[in-house]
This record gives sequence, structure tokens and C-alpha cells, in this order.
Amino acid sequence: MLLAASQAYELCIGQDYWSIMNYTSVMGPPACVMSYASLYNLTAALYNGTEYGSGIEHASRLLKTLPDADLQLGLWLVGGLDDVTNGLWDGAIAELVRFVRWAAPRKIYVRIGYEFDNPQNKYDPTLFKQAYARIADALPENAVRVWHSWSFPETYEGHSFQKWWPGSDKVDYCGVSIFQQAYGDSPMGDLATARDIARFCRSHNKPLMIAESTPFGVGDAESRDTIWERWYVHVLDFIREEDVVLWCYINDNWDAQRMWTEGGTFWGDSRVEAYPELALHWRRAVLASPTRLVASGAGGGHYAGAALIGLCLCALPWLVRRKP
Repeated sequence: MLLAASQAYELCIGQDYWSIMNYTSVMGPPACVMSYASLYNLTAALYNGTEYGSGIEHASRLLKTLPDADLQLGLWLVGGLDDVTNGLWDGAIAELVRFVRWAAPRKIYVRIGYEFDNPQNKYDPTLFKQAYARIADALPENAVRVWHSWSFPETYEGHSFQKWWPGSDKVDYCGVSIFQQAYGDSPMGDLATARDIARFCRSHNKPLMIAESTPFGVGDAESRDTIWERWYVHVLDFIREEDVVLWCYINDNWDAQRMWTEGGTFWGDSRVEAYPELALHWRRAVLASPTRLVASGAGGGHYAGAALIGLCLCALPWLVRRKP
């Protein structure tokens, strides 16, 4: 049985300059591109280009190269929440505001202190909410303020994700991360936490994005022969079932980047354009839809992905982080 219903969503590709360019050269320009910046060293990531060991981050160059693209920016706040709240970084916040205004009329999705509940980030909920609010209140109209959970059961000091909620007036979108959870059998957890966050955000009338995602370990611990069924199908189901409006996919050869192989952890190679069978699935299930061209609210035509919801995958051959 083939169901014809489809659901449009904006597709965002990341997460470093050359990975995005390589994707674009094969698949065409996405509606949105991803970049990362530390509030404590903004000029480097926004204007000059910088390398954290995970590819080049250069937000302004991305937008000049792809002038129709929106930008999803992960803003790193680790280690400085008190100083942000006390005004010591107001100059950097003003620089961020100038950059967002420069990028108008494009939408700039700013993930303020992204993955707030990740134990590695050690964000105290009260301090986080204060710093988040200071930045959120300063951002201009074309900024979309994103409250982004890492979406695993384990959180910093065991707090519930609601403890980091800064209030509805400070949040425009909610975000979740999807990595190992989509497999359904990871000891780190499944998609239940992401679905809890989706329900929470719906109760506050906030749109939901997948703010970071990649099939963790593909080509290493996870076989390419089954990765489409094991990971991508579940993510597309999540998009449909939870009304996701923006899907941010990290399209990287993680194993070629120093940050992701230190300590013997291997994230894999998630580049959809590099593997023909995966590229075929991607074109059919993500790109090939009558609703691919979707107008952005920022003005102008933007390419957007669309999930072919209800597509009978049995009719197809089964094939086929954190930054400072």
C-alpha cells in the first residue's frame, strides 16, 4: 500500500563549511545550513573562520556562498554562565546581534547554550536560564531563539529537562538531538525522551526542530547495509509523528575529524552524497517531493526537504559533538 500524503519541512545541513559544500555540489543547496560559535570567541567563527578539530566553522562565508539559505547557529556558553548574566559578555552579545541583523531577511536559528541538559556541559539550570534570557532578550526580529535539549535520559545532575525551561516568552522553537536513540536498542536510551520534549513543547505552542542528528557509528559499529532501515526510517517517522518543522542533519565524515576520534570513539561517516545506495534513498525519501520548493518566512524561495509520509519502504530496496 502506498499512501500519498506528504509533510513539508525545512532541511538544514551541517556542520562544517566543506562538508556542507560537498553535499551541495551533489544534492543541491539546502534550505538551511549549520554552524557553531563560542560566545567567548565570536569573531573567529562568524567572520574569520576557525577550526576546532571538527572542520571549518565560518558562518558569514556560508551565507555569502549560499545567499538563499537560513542559518542554524549553535552558541557555546560552557564555563561562563555567571559572566554572561553579570554583563561581562555584553559586547559579544552585541556583536552577535549585529551579525544576525547583517544576515536579514534570512532567519538565524540561534541555539542558545545548545544541549543545555547534556552532562558534559554542566549547565546549572538556574544560571542557564538567566544567561539564556539575557541573550534571548537582545536578539533581533529575524533571530529564532531555540531551546535545545540533548534528549537522552541522562541529564546533568539528574534534573528533569523542564528545570532548564526559561519561559515561553524567551523561546521561539524547541530542539532535540537524535543520535543513538533512533536505533531503539542503544544502552543510552531511545526516542522516548525526545518525544517527551516534543509533547512539552506542543503544550507551550512551540514548533519543534531536530537540531542535531546523525546515524552514530555508521560504517563502524553500524553496518551500511541496514542503516537506512535502522536509523533514517525512524527519524522520518519521528518527523511525521511529532510535526517537526526543521530537520538538521550532520553530513560529515566524523572519522576524518580529530575531535571525534580522540579517546577511541568513532562516530562514522554520515555523508549521504558519498555512498550511492544511501544517496538514492535520500533523493527518494527526503528530496523528491512536489513540495520541495517551500517559501521561507524570511522571504525568498528556499529549497526544503519533504518527507514522503507513509511511503511504503518495502517498495524500495532496503539499503541504506559536541563543539565548543
